[in-house]
Amino acid sequence: MAKEESGGGGGSGGSSPSWGLVLVRIAVGAILLTTGWPKVSGGVSDELVLGTRKAFEQAPDFIRIWGEKVVLPHPTLFSHLIAYGEFLGGLALFLGAFTRPAGLAIAFMFANFFFAGPEQARNFVALLSVCGLGCAISRAGRRCGADVFLDNVLPRWLTW
Repeated sequence: MAKEESGGGGGSGGSSPSWGLVLVRIAVGAILLTTGWPKVSGGVSDELVLGTRKAFEQAPDFIRIWGEKVVLPHPTLFSHLIAYGEFLGGLALFLGAFTRPAGLAIAFMFANFFFAGPEQARNFVALLSVCGLGCAISRAGRRCGADVFLDNVLPRWLTW
């Protein structure tokens, strides 16, 4: 029972996540790196966002309004946010650096993509969103990642 109460981290009073979450963090980071790099290195087009217009029209009201009033009027900005968010978020998770902010950003990005992306990708997108959230909640970079060092060097508001 004591192991469960300490978060299953084993040996450090619950401050470290389980090794399973470390594997999830590394795997999700690698996936996002490999899908984000071609967008960043090849240049990103407004079509990345403009191609979601029909999906936003069919989304629930809150998502539809977000898409029509915020995302679609600024396709260049959001295309770059998507490409760089995917790549840099993947890099952060892969390295275990800033796992909380990176995990939250990834969860938010893929929760939006759940509604705006292709229907056949929804299961995978939902999984990536939940994994990002899990990495954020657990601080999955604290077991084996750059967060171990960053937490001791950077101000708390950066590593929370």
